[in-house]
Amino acid sequence: MVRFKVYNESGPASDWPLVNAYLLGHGDLAAPGKITFNSGTIRCRKQTTDASALCLQYDAGRMGRLMLQTCLLPDRERPYVLSIELARHRIKMFIAKSEEWQLFDLDADHPAVTRFQEARRLFSETLQKSDELKADAIARRSLIVGIEATERLALVHAEILLHRRFNKRPASSRTLGVRLRPERDSEPLRQIVGRDFDLLVLPLLWSELEVEEGRFNWEPTDRWLEWAQRQGKPVCLGPLVDFSKRALPQWMYVWQHDYATCRDLVYEQVERVVHRYKSLVGLWNIVSGVNVNDNFDFSADQMLDLTRMANLIARQSRQGARTMIELTQPFGEHCASNRGSLPPLAFVDRAIQDGIRVDCIGIQLLFGQREGGRASRDLMQISDLLDQFIVLDIPVVVSAFGVPTEPIDEQGGWWHDAWTAQIQSRWMSRVFAMAMSKPNVETVVWTDLYDHQRATLPHGGLVTDDGHRKPVLQRLINTRKRLRKPLGPLKARFRAPEAAANG
Repeated sequence: MVRFKVYNESGPASDWPLVNAYLLGHGDLAAPGKITFNSGTIRCRKQTTDASALCLQYDAGRMGRLMLQTCLLPDRERPYVLSIELARHRIKMFIAKSEEWQLFDLDADHPAVTRFQEARRLFSETLQKSDELKADAIARRSLIVGIEATERLALVHAEILLHRRFNKRPASSRTLGVRLRPERDSEPLRQIVGRDFDLLVLPLLWSELEVEEGRFNWEPTDRWLEWAQRQGKPVCLGPLVDFSKRALPQWMYVWQHDYATCRDLVYEQVERVVHRYKSLVGLWNIVSGVNVNDNFDFSADQMLDLTRMANLIARQSRQGARTMIELTQPFGEHCASNRGSLPPLAFVDRAIQDGIRVDCIGIQLLFGQREGGRASRDLMQISDLLDQFIVLDIPVVVSAFGVPTEPIDEQGGWWHDAWTAQIQSRWMSRVFAMAMSKPNVETVVWTDLYDHQRATLPHGGLVTDDGHRKPVLQRLINTRKRLRKPLGPLKARFRAPEAAANG
C-alpha cells in the first residue's frame, strides 16, 4: 500500500474527491488497484509489490484543474504528502524533457528557466519544513510554478522545431482538417470547409448508417462525398470498426458473446461501406478505440483480427488507398479499470509486429470531459504523449483535437481557467503549434465544425448550433495561414512561449 496525506488550509482534509484517480506502474502504464480516502489520507492498494505512482485530478490554481501524477514511489509506513510528490514529479519532468530536447542551454533569464528555478527553490523549502501543513502550502506553489515552467519549455521547443521543420518549405496541403457530421448540409458550411480546410473528415457511425437492421441511410454521406469530389477535397472516412456504445447498432448486442457471428457481420458492413465509397475516399479510419474494449469483450487476438480484416478490405479497395488506426484514449487510463484492454502504444506496436500495415496512427486529443478519458491535461503532457509515438516511425494524424467553449462537467477539469470561447481559442493555438512541430505529425483535425447534440465533445465546434462563428475558427485559420509559406530561420532562438504560440 502507498498512502498520501492531503491538506486544506486549516489541516488534514476531511473530504477529498478522487476524481479520475488511478495508479501507474513502470513506463507510466495504468495499473489496477483500489484507491480510497479516509481521515485526510488517500490509500492506494496495489496488486503488486512494485513501486507505483498516483495519477488524479488536482486543483493547480491558475494553471487549471488537471490530471497530475507523482513519481514512482515504493511502499513505506509513513504516508507521503501528495502535493510534495506532485511537485517532485513536475520538477523531474522539466529536467527529463530538457535533456531529451537538448534545451539545457536556454538562457538563465528565459521564462521557462526562471519559473523552473523558482519551483525548485520552493520545493527545497518544503523539504526543510517539519510542519506538514506549511510544507503542503509551499509545495502547492512549487507545483503551480513547475507546471508553468514545463508548459513554457514545451512551447519554446515547439517554436524551435516548427522553424526547423518548415524553414525552407511550407507545410503540406493536408495540414489542417475538420470533422463534420454529414446530416447537416448548408452553403455556409461548405464555404468554410472548401476555403479554409485541407481535409474533410466524415465520421461514420454504424448505428446511424444502418438505422434499422437491413435498412440504410446513405444519403447524407453520399451528398458530402460527392461535393468533396467535385471540389477536389481529400476525405477521411470512418471508423469502419467502432464498438463503442454510441456507434454500435442495438441489434448487434444479440451477438455480443458470439465472436464468429459478430466478425461476419462486421465484415459485411465494412465491405459494404468500402465498396460504395472506394473511389471517393483517400484515407480510411479502419478501427477506432478497439483497444479500449469497453463495450464488447474481445481478447487481444480478436481486437487484432478485426483490425487486420478492416485493413485488408480497405487497402484492397483500390490502388493507393491509405488506412489509419485511431486511438481514442491515448493516455491509456482505461487499463487501470479494464484488464481486457490494451495500452495504446502497445496495441499499435503489436499490430505492426503482427504484419498489419497501416499508413498512419490517429490520436484523439479531446479534453474537458470526464467521460472517455478526456479529463484535462497540461501542454507538457500533450507534448510528451506525441513524443512517445515517434519511436513507431509511422506518421501521426491528430484525428480530433479540441476543448469546449463552456464547462461540460466539473470532473472534466479545465486548463488555466474554466472553459470559455477565449480559453478554447488560446488552447488551440498552442496545441496546433506543438503538434505540427513534431516530425511525425502530418495532419491535425479539429473535433467538430459545428456544435450539435451528438458531438463527441459537447460545445467543441468552431460554429455554434445557430450558425455563429466562434473566435477559435478565425484563429485556427490564421494559424494555418502561417504555415502556408516557409517560416525561415528562427530569428531569436529562444523566444518567450507567448510569442511562439501567437506567431
